[in-house]
Amino acid sequence: MHNLLNKRMRLRLRDGDATAMINYLDKVTQDNQKIFHLHRLDKTGKLQDVMWVDARNRAAYQYFGDVVCFDSTYLTNKYELPFSNFVGVNHHGQTILLGCALLSHEDAETFVWLFRSWLSCMGGKAPAAMMTDQDAAMRKAIRIAMPMPQTRHRWCMWHIMQKFSRKLGSLTEYPQIKVALQNVIYNSLTPEEFEEDWVVVIKTFELDTKKETKQCYKWLEGLYNQGEMWISAYVKHIFRAGMQTTQRVESINSFLDRYLKKNTRLYQFAPRYCKAMESRAKDERAADVNCSRFTRPLVGEFAVERKFQKIYTDAKFVEVQLQCTRVCYVSPICSKVLSDLEVEHTLSDKVWVWSKFLRKEISLSGRKRTYVVVFNKQTLVAKCDCKHFECYDIVCMHIIKVLDVENVETVPAAYIVDRWRKDIQRKHSLVKVSYHDPEKTEKVMRYDKIMNVVEPVAMRGSLTEQKLDIVIEMIQNIVLRLDESNVLT
Repeated sequence: MHNLLNKRMRLRLRDGDATAMINYLDKVTQDNQKIFHLHRLDKTGKLQDVMWVDARNRAAYQYFGDVVCFDSTYLTNKYELPFSNFVGVNHHGQTILLGCALLSHEDAETFVWLFRSWLSCMGGKAPAAMMTDQDAAMRKAIRIAMPMPQTRHRWCMWHIMQKFSRKLGSLTEYPQIKVALQNVIYNSLTPEEFEEDWVVVIKTFELDTKKETKQCYKWLEGLYNQGEMWISAYVKHIFRAGMQTTQRVESINSFLDRYLKKNTRLYQFAPRYCKAMESRAKDERAADVNCSRFTRPLVGEFAVERKFQKIYTDAKFVEVQLQCTRVCYVSPICSKVLSDLEVEHTLSDKVWVWSKFLRKEISLSGRKRTYVVVFNKQTLVAKCDCKHFECYDIVCMHIIKVLDVENVETVPAAYIVDRWRKDIQRKHSLVKVSYHDPEKTEKVMRYDKIMNVVEPVAMRGSLTEQKLDIVIEMIQNIVLRLDESNVLT
């Protein structure tokens, strides 16, 4: 069985595939020295594993490498090609590619090699949060390659929810059970609430007592016991950049479908992946241009909304506006002085739940939930037990309400997150996606090499007027030398 598994999981090489792929990556590296790729061979000298990270990936990681999702299921499941990819979220909330690999095995040793290699090319900077599927070998590898507390490892909810139909689909009451469990999973505010409501569902459908549900209950019990690895109620204090949402994984898989097909040969993989990266880069550039040309109008008069309209990308400003529009549903219940500096506000709010059908949050009619917000009079910072700000870096409706009640007319710096700003120039936006075009002339290749040197200089020179003058003076000197060389030749 072990040999059969190894044979099936070995990179599906055809004549010349491995050589063609490595040659392509070598040529890309020659064109752009900042691309990183690494491969290793097995005992027979055949290609075992290969990974690569584009220059743009590496630059983007410096800004958006705090939360990373690693997915090794997409092509393994769909095309039987062991493809794994690292993805993050940019300032527009778009999914971005941060590197990929083709792996021969899904064991701890292989994942340790991959994670260490990937971290090495990212300057040794580990992500604050890493999301993966439930694979035990992967969990072990992350503990070795990315030890706590640098990286908090959590399971991707999408992968778990995808298993529900396979694990529970045979049950007569499966549709009702699925809806009940989804409500508990998505909408529990605290661990205690999740645990209580989960037990209610188990008891209601007698999943722990019926003989025909024994295996299903055993699987569910395993998920319940590992709740801190995937249930939002346990990890809402950890910033996840929206990466935990199921549609995030669905969207990136749908995107990759446009470039990678069932019959994709190994040697075709790298250039097609480069095309996918270029498409992502174009989407980001388009969003940047849109933010520079278009400003979404205000819907209210909150200081928070006015501030973030000016500095946040449109996609993130929309999230701020959503919180502002919901403030009207928030009602103060009481306030209590905790100390000379702190005041505790108790608020009532509607119960907002995620509708998978509508793909948005909706309020439950007639239901209310209580939240506690502690406000510091000195720092003007309020902290809410809903933990929305901690999880998304977007200020919540409850904090906005308290700031209004306390007559705070400015936005505390603690709520202004550089990650979502549109008025910051990021180095990765100036880096082109690396690819090798065999039809490039020598002149074009020389031009690309010049641009690789000039782009970082332009980035630094644009920071201040003084630096700009230095760069312009140097360029003028270069132009004079080039003119002199033309005379001599």
